[in-house]
Amino acid sequence: MHNSKIPVITPRNAKIEAAAGAPFEAIRVARDVLLTSRTCGLATLDPASGYPYNTATNIAVEPDGTPFFFAARLALHARNIEADPRISLVLAPFNKGDALTLPRLTLVGRAELMSDAETPLAKARYIARYPKAKLYLGLPDTQLYRMRIDGVQINGGPARNASNITADDLRTDLSGADSLIAAVDDEISRINAIKGQASRLAVMAGRKPGAWKVTSIDPDGVNLASLQDLARLWFAERVTDLNQLAKALNQSSN
Repeated sequence: MHNSKIPVITPRNAKIEAAAGAPFEAIRVARDVLLTSRTCGLATLDPASGYPYNTATNIAVEPDGTPFFFAARLALHARNIEADPRISLVLAPFNKGDALTLPRLTLVGRAELMSDAETPLAKARYIARYPKAKLYLGLPDTQLYRMRIDGVQINGGPARNASNITADDLRTDLSGADSLIAAVDDEISRINAIKGQASRLAVMAGRKPGAWKVTSIDPDGVNLASLQDLARLWFAERVTDLNQLAKALNQSSN
């Protein structure tokens, strides 16, 4: 087990001057990257050599902001995780230009195998983001892992000051939102059934119109997906029930 007194990401020795670069909303940027990244780099540790082994995979997110991913049981990274659950994920808007000019999020933590009882709902959430996943999520050696985050590093791009944020900063507070969570699946189906509604929400989130679908809703915003992209529409205020959700969506459309 990790010694809690030792940081999982060793701090820099050099002092960062706050006035040396442009400030940015580190927590919002980090959550945006987490919620709108389709692909991530997954690093595991080879049990024999100790070398890091990196692969690319899809990333999905639970309602509370916990990332999770698929791995076939026979995959090398699944073998590595079984031997040592310590992993790292790097998320960024890949294929959208110069990576060093865009926000990048590094997460360090431990992979945790989802239980059989949790898997059906997790698969449904995963498929909502990646419809073609139906092709491989039905395989007999399918496994889903969530990541318990122990360390976070956000890089906002050139001249964006690095900020100290924590795993808790990435979490979505679900407390007091039982009413919303209980009704959210039906509400997502209702919104997606209205022609053009999801596309309008995606435009509000800064994306181009197209064949969008709402994939999830939480107290802080709406997640949307098309075949090529993901989008996050943030609410101006936290919502905890359907009445507040309706007002938030109406405000977003005005």
